[in-house]
Amino acid sequence: MDPHSIVVVSLHSPKEKVWGELLDINPSGVTLRGDCMIAAVCGEIEKTQYGNATGGQYRGYAAGSRYLVTHGGVADMCLLGEPTEGKVVLGHFGSLWLRIGTQGNFIHTAFSEGMRDRNSILRMHEVLAAVLEWIPTWEGDPENAYRDASALVNVGAIAGGFGWRVSRTPHHTDLFLDIRVPPTKPMAVARGQVLDMVRGLARRFPGYGIEGEVYVTAPGAEIDEGHPLIAAVDASHAEVFGAAPERAVTRWFSDASALTRYGVPTVNYGTSTGLMDVELGENLDIDGLVKMAQSYALVAQRICA
Repeated sequence: MDPHSIVVVSLHSPKEKVWGELLDINPSGVTLRGDCMIAAVCGEIEKTQYGNATGGQYRGYAAGSRYLVTHGGVADMCLLGEPTEGKVVLGHFGSLWLRIGTQGNFIHTAFSEGMRDRNSILRMHEVLAAVLEWIPTWEGDPENAYRDASALVNVGAIAGGFGWRVSRTPHHTDLFLDIRVPPTKPMAVARGQVLDMVRGLARRFPGYGIEGEVYVTAPGAEIDEGHPLIAAVDASHAEVFGAAPERAVTRWFSDASALTRYGVPTVNYGTSTGLMDVELGENLDIDGLVKMAQSYALVAQRICA
């Protein structure tokens, strides 16, 4: 059997004790025939630099993993430690972010009588209603489904006018959408389809100055269920937890997107998130984290035996 290399990616830095258990994968002293790389990456959250949000803290969408694979951090396969409730995620959706803008006139309140239809926010009110008509067509399109999961669209933000100067009508308003795209649909196709929708809005509302901009394209990813990594995860999980892991499809984005584009087949498999806390966010059960580390160690042994 040819030696293989595996990269275990951690998105959330675990406790030192758990890290130690993960590293101690070969107490028997037998030399592995392959390499096990452990990568603690940053910037995996779904966010992007945009507008005035230009600092490094706004870099997301697998920024750390993209750096990893462009600086020598490649392997034959990857086990990605997203919290998946112990399920094996064979594929996940990607994300496309779209801005839709409307234009208006910049008019003093005192002179705005009879000109309300030139207010970009009120124009956006009509455009938003049309977008809400379109959303079910995207979510219900069989081409946008993946396995047993349908696509989703989120109205994520709206910006227009000046809170410090409401004596003027807003001349520009933006609507921001997060459009989930199945891993089986090329991003170029999805981009063309949503911009066709924007062009349709421009024809429906002439004179509103409607424009569209796609400013995030983060494709989804999938792995063949017959890949040796999946077999190793199944066997290791069963050994530690006493039963084979379930399968899952998620509609969140993961770093598998960047890794698979560099020829690194990647599976998302991790412990439970536990209860969500408003202030602290995700909470990981220590016992579950330790058991998952043991499962990871067994996967590395099986892959690099």
